[in-house]
Amino acid sequence: MFDWFWSFLYGISKSIFRIIDGLMSCANMLCGIEPIKYQGVEMDFVTFLLQNKNVSLGFVGAAIVGVILTFIFGVIAIIRAVTSEKSNVTPAQATVKIGKTLLTFIFIPICLAILVYFTNIIMQALYMSTSGGSTDGIGRFLAGAFGQDARKSGIPEDFYLDPSFDYTSTGSARKFMDLTDYDYFFSWIGGVCILISLASILLMFVDRAISIVILFIVSPISLSTAVFDEGQHFKLWRDQFFVKFLTGYGCIIALNIYALIIGAITSDGLVFFKNSFLNNLMKLAFIIGGAVSMQRMMALIGNIIAQGAGSNELRDNAIATSQMKGILAPIAKAPFSATTGAVNFVRDAREHGIGAAIGSRLGFNTSKDYGKMSRTQSRQNDQLMQKKEDMRRATNASLGGSIANKVVSAISGDKKQEGGGGGGNAVANAIGGGAAKQEKKENSMVDNAINNSLNAKKEKDEK
Repeated sequence: MFDWFWSFLYGISKSIFRIIDGLMSCANMLCGIEPIKYQGVEMDFVTFLLQNKNVSLGFVGAAIVGVILTFIFGVIAIIRAVTSEKSNVTPAQATVKIGKTLLTFIFIPICLAILVYFTNIIMQALYMSTSGGSTDGIGRFLAGAFGQDARKSGIPEDFYLDPSFDYTSTGSARKFMDLTDYDYFFSWIGGVCILISLASILLMFVDRAISIVILFIVSPISLSTAVFDEGQHFKLWRDQFFVKFLTGYGCIIALNIYALIIGAITSDGLVFFKNSFLNNLMKLAFIIGGAVSMQRMMALIGNIIAQGAGSNELRDNAIATSQMKGILAPIAKAPFSATTGAVNFVRDAREHGIGAAIGSRLGFNTSKDYGKMSRTQSRQNDQLMQKKEDMRRATNASLGGSIANKVVSAISGDKKQEGGGGGGNAVANAIGGGAAKQEKKENSMVDNAINNSLNAKKEKDEK
């Protein structure tokens, strides 16, 4: 009943593995482990760059400049050998150095071609030995590693090496594994960590390819100073070239080793704690910590080649990555900014007019800046005024009704008082009723005054 749910979860895992394989293929081509085709001929990417005619033309130009500089520095070295008593180099030795330097210009391209060829062979063998036996990327190995606990009965541990196993097909995976027991959580955490590491490594490989070409072109200029400074500048060039060239291979091999460690760590046979929560937390720490350490593999390999070179390379790569983020962030936001800007322009044009919208975008003050209401505000203001008018009319109508009710009540009261003897005008009765009350009050006051006067006169006569 829930087969679709397990297929959905496995679909997420296999998508991550496919992306990893795709990024690994790009990284291997940039690194030189996997060949590329140029005009039907297979070659590694670095060799393609170094043999490109435009790059070769740049090297020839730099070589001509290097020959001129070699003669200039050679003359300076000979003059210093003749004039300085403390010089350890004789004019003849300086002349021999000039000849050696000029011959080295010829051997630089040959030496680099031989270095690239044999290094690629060695690294390809090392890459295959650390890929878990998988011949088509580490995605197949990861799919099998996280499915060890989900193997069906009779399925071997290295089932992922079976040619019939296709981790990109859910149906094929079901033949080898019970998807309800697959380690989805660890596969997602480990896969995302590898993806993040691969994304940063791809940026480094692009920088590596460009740096190798630059170092190749300027090599004659660095070599030309050998007759003057005992080859110190050329030694710096050599260290930089080896660091750039070998750190890429080191990062690829480190990723393979990291995948092997993840496969071993996530096995249920490995128990750190009896508590399952702590056990899984420990394994998760290994996965995340290993992903973070991938960023330091470049420094590790570089420091083996030259002291401090790897750390400097890691620092430069971190600076380049931060700059790349600063460039990519506005580009990524550009479509959304353009969309919101267009929507806001249309709304401003509808509310304030096309002229005000254009003027506002150009930086001019418009009627909106001087307090003019928009069409929506005007419509809302009109609605508010209409509502106030309706309330006033309703209040007046209610007051009139109240007065009418009182009048009717007064008329009804007079009719009851008169009995059946007569009617009369309703309004007159109402007014008469009020007048009667007033007259009655006034008559009472007059009677009291007369009585008081008579009583006072009577008392006076008696006295």
